[in-house]
Amino acid sequence: MFSYDPISTDARRLTGAGVTILFNQGFMGASRPIKVLATGVPAEARLKNGRQKDLGPGGLSAMEGVDADAALYEVDATAAQGKIYVRAFCPGSTRLWLSFSTIALRRDLRIQAFGNDPKAEGKARLCGTLDFSYRGEWRLPRGRNGPDPMSDWTDNPQHPDTTN
Repeated sequence: MFSYDPISTDARRLTGAGVTILFNQGFMGASRPIKVLATGVPAEARLKNGRQKDLGPGGLSAMEGVDADAALYEVDATAAQGKIYVRAFCPGSTRLWLSFSTIALRRDLRIQAFGNDPKAEGKARLCGTLDFSYRGEWRLPRGRNGPDPMSDWTDNPQHPDTTN
């Protein structure tokens, strides 16, 4: 997990104290974000792969002022506080996509938020550009004795589920 402090106006407005990104370290050092955790409050958004075509014709590359090469993920509105993230990041939208710059040790992060546009069917809109400065790394315990980061063990930190 990497934690980030907000540096842009949108990042401060939407996240307050910043975010922590839980990710899987993949092949050749590529990182795939799994969850976005609010640093200051107990709120999380689970992520699933985003599809460029869901943003409209041309996806990110057809939108002005966005990072066309960023990795795209969709917030799962049915899991955790996903619906809250959708309403907070893109009022009026029912879906939320987040694009991420490269997630790497000691590297700042840019997240851009997109929501479906209720006034233009089949086309997404940019809702915010969130810039963060790298704060630190948190390593999750390995092996069978640590909590499973994919379960909601934080609901009861005194008795984490370690049975899996």
